[in-house]
Amino acid sequence: MKIARSTRSRISRRLLSLIFLAGGCGGFSLGGDDLGGSPDQARAGDMGGAVTASFTSLYGDYLGNCGGCHAPGAPGRTTDIEATLDFSSRTTAYTTLTSGMAAALTGPPMACNGVPFIAKGKPASSLALAVLDETVRTSFDLPAAPSCDRLTISDETVKVGSAPSPVFLASFRDWIQAGALDD
Repeated sequence: MKIARSTRSRISRRLLSLIFLAGGCGGFSLGGDDLGGSPDQARAGDMGGAVTASFTSLYGDYLGNCGGCHAPGAPGRTTDIEATLDFSSRTTAYTTLTSGMAAALTGPPMACNGVPFIAKGKPASSLALAVLDETVRTSFDLPAAPSCDRLTISDETVKVGSAPSPVFLASFRDWIQAGALDD
């Protein structure tokens, strides 16, 4: 049976959308009970549960799903993607976020090359938070990189399929403010 190219393309797009919805950031949970855990162990990106300001919690709740694009060989990786972030494991994500700077960005976002992903103690100056939090993105202002601003910082939540919860964003800000320590 032959299927028209446009129909195959539409089916492929729908399948990819379904995959991203099922496995994208935030996922789906029944408040922790679906895996035998308590509601306090629910992922904040799912139903507003608790996320602590520890990297393990932040990675498990939302950041780990960013590996769909930000990891060597990731299915969503493209040639114009930030070159140094690696979310393939909690350890590599922590290392690249806390010690790295944006690199190899092209087009307007290239104004953010050299900007630190995490500015320890300074959430408002942390590019990783700005790509996830519209409030931080809107007010982002670094004297060392004046062109890296709300117009050049991409909203990465669109690519993953869901925005992080307000609880997650508050925990991410708290973690950065406290010095972005490993746990």
